[in-house]
Amino acid sequence: MNQNLVDAVITAISKQKGLDSSSIDLNSSLPELGVNSLDAISIVYDIEDRFDIEVPNEMLADLESVRDIVDKLSTLITVPA
Repeated sequence: MNQNLVDAVITAISKQKGLDSSSIDLNSSLPELGVNSLDAISIVYDIEDRFDIEVPNEMLADLESVRDIVDKLSTLITVPA
């Protein structure tokens, strides 16, 4: 798993929701963190900018946890060998 991506997603959620990043992990439920669909879009936009990727809208469906975001976005990011 790309730790830079995990850290970026957690940081983006923390910033968006005003939460301490230490209270967020891969298994955190987005609804329990107060993340709604508009928040998720904003979080993904932050990640798009940071990693210079474009996320198709259909990838944003059914996001329930931090792990869901990381798993879906990791398919778009190439890790240098």
